[in-house]
Amino acid sequence: MSSTLEPDEAQLALRAYFAGSPGIAQVRGVREGTDFAAAGFDRDDWARLTEQVGLAALGAPEVWGGLGLGACHLAAAVEECGASLHPGPARGTALLGAGLAALSPDALPASVASSVAAVLAGTAVVGLAGLTGDRLAVGPDGTATGTLSAVTHGAVADLVVAAADLPAGPAIVLVLVAPETARSPRRTIDFVVPRADLSVCRAPAVALTRPGDRTAYTRLVTLARLLLAAEQVGGAQACLTAMVDYALLRHQFGELIGSYQAIQHRCATVAVDVAAARALVAAAAAALDGPADAHDRAQDRAEPLALLARAEAAECFVEASAAYVQLSGGIGFTWEHDAHLYFRHARATAPDGGTPAQLREAAVKAGCLDLLTAPVG
Repeated sequence: MSSTLEPDEAQLALRAYFAGSPGIAQVRGVREGTDFAAAGFDRDDWARLTEQVGLAALGAPEVWGGLGLGACHLAAAVEECGASLHPGPARGTALLGAGLAALSPDALPASVASSVAAVLAGTAVVGLAGLTGDRLAVGPDGTATGTLSAVTHGAVADLVVAAADLPAGPAIVLVLVAPETARSPRRTIDFVVPRADLSVCRAPAVALTRPGDRTAYTRLVTLARLLLAAEQVGGAQACLTAMVDYALLRHQFGELIGSYQAIQHRCATVAVDVAAARALVAAAAAALDGPADAHDRAQDRAEPLALLARAEAAECFVEASAAYVQLSGGIGFTWEHDAHLYFRHARATAPDGGTPAQLREAAVKAGCLDLLTAPVG
């Protein structure tokens, strides 16, 4: 489906929504053990967000009732969710929508198709398992048995996107999680994205990529990395904005602290880091959305760019959240302040799928040095 919706417009729509219903308010509720703490987010609010802004439908193809938009739009939307520290399953839903490109509802078992439709409507939850570690085994009968580790929103997930080994080769699959599935919540420092280990037994599994198709497999893994990087950039930007606002408000020794050169330099350093990380995310998204023909191998550049974006965004978010804590003074170190919520999320997501050093090493192996001489746009 063609759409005139620009990435900035999707981002602004989410920003307007979060102005009245900030995601960080839900994170505070999770911290304090409110009614929706068990799920990790307010499911009613997620349904409203899905209905009013259409977040779940951005990347889904037309046959699923979506807009079929590309990585640039998804990255922009997830970045805004990261800025608000929204704890809902935005990344997983965006990745699932994009992964449905080659599937129609009629090609799926009725139980899986109905669950996917519920996810896109905001009434069901999709979780993400690690796509770069051990792969789940799927038998010839199309069912999976084994453990799905550290699944995002795993305590309430109805579906899980995971990497798997099928008889015909590796693929990214969608696993239908039965209500009686054994779930073991993980204790982490993060209040934003809860995780759990799931033990599935003969769970229906549908391949989102053709088994053995390395190009399609890599594309979805790259998009998953890119969306996490976008979320981290959003978090870093929110920390920077809060730092600057506080520096222009707080007085010390009769002067605004923003007038001190050390404060200015710290904010400037974070601003440069945020701009660099965002530029890498934008370049990787543009490459993913680019042509995949023999004349312009734009998508070949997407993998190394996404790896570099993840490394840069992880370091940027950690540094920005640490600076936010420190520049907020004594109040920034307290339990009640929002700074530590960003700091925890930054630290928890930084090594997801590899540390920044490991990601940069992978980027070199994926050919990132060729980008020094190749056009990126």
